[in-house]
Amino acid sequence: MMELRPELLPPVLDEALVNQLAELAEKIDGARVGEWDDWLSEFNRLADTEIPFEHFQGIYGGEYHIDWVQRLLFEKLIAPVQNVTREELIEVTRRAMPQNGFPEFEAYERILDVNTEGNGSRLIFEPPDLDPATNTWGDGRPLCEYDPTPEQIVAWLGF
Repeated sequence: MMELRPELLPPVLDEALVNQLAELAEKIDGARVGEWDDWLSEFNRLADTEIPFEHFQGIYGGEYHIDWVQRLLFEKLIAPVQNVTREELIEVTRRAMPQNGFPEFEAYERILDVNTEGNGSRLIFEPPDLDPATNTWGDGRPLCEYDPTPEQIVAWLGF
């Protein structure tokens, strides 16, 4: 495993803050009219965001609140890095692939995205030539056969 520059590592999140924000998000998610105003103000103040009430609705149905908060904070804190090399992107991609066992893979997905002008991490999950009508790629191969290497993904991204 290649060692990455500190700028290409996930930021360390304040665990107490993450837990506090997750508790607030859980209260706001599904709250009734009149219940959520103070919680929302406190969440936005602590997170330094301006997220509207509607964005909290339905989080529970899709993911854990703590995961949602961590992703939100990573999106705020992770910025592009100057002069990223192909080798560094390959290592970031390797760490962004959930099957490789890195606990902060979502943060690495964000690092990959901000350093490749867009949504490069989507190539971890779907090929660049996916045909959604047939759920195939690569001249008719079924999507279940898609298993790219980090090197392939970085090459598809133009590096």
